[in-house]
Amino acid sequence: MSRLCFLYGTVHARKTKSAYAIRNRFLKYHLSTMIMAPTTTHQDDISNYDYLIGKEENIFLTIKRQFSHMKLIIIDDAHLLSEVQVDQLLQVAISQNIAIICFGLRTDFRTSEFPGAKRLLEIAQVVKEIPTKCTCGNKALFNVRKENGKTTFSGTQIKTGQIITYEALCPKCYYHKVMQYKKLKESGIL
Repeated sequence: MSRLCFLYGTVHARKTKSAYAIRNRFLKYHLSTMIMAPTTTHQDDISNYDYLIGKEENIFLTIKRQFSHMKLIIIDDAHLLSEVQVDQLLQVAISQNIAIICFGLRTDFRTSEFPGAKRLLEIAQVVKEIPTKCTCGNKALFNVRKENGKTTFSGTQIKTGQIITYEALCPKCYYHKVMQYKKLKESGIL
């Protein structure tokens, strides 16, 4: 029986690079594999992925009808999937005997869970953290959003189209950034 795996980390944990390395290892041994990603943030990345998953798409039916010959399916940014889609991935692993490896974030820039990540943490047979370092050298656990170079803790969970970057921080540095942000907001600067 194949399994559903969830490998999570903060931003800059080299998750996408790891996904491609695993894919290349499988291809080296002539085992069919592919990388998928949600259209939510990858609409313009069609050349980087073998298949883009629609927001309401039934992944189980798509894989059963089009990709049942695969031995491994890798999902990048799996935290952006719905809980139902994650359940469908487990169904694929069990009934179609296809290994599923999901890469993604555990939480957003406000330390709130993503629905897909929450469900993966609940049902994946293998769950493993990909460690990342904070700029101070400690283990990073959280992500911070920067818009036009300025740290922010407001806005929608998923945001695209602007000059947005993210930074991986340890709990101490994250808390420090939160406190700075609150002071600026209280003083009316933000």
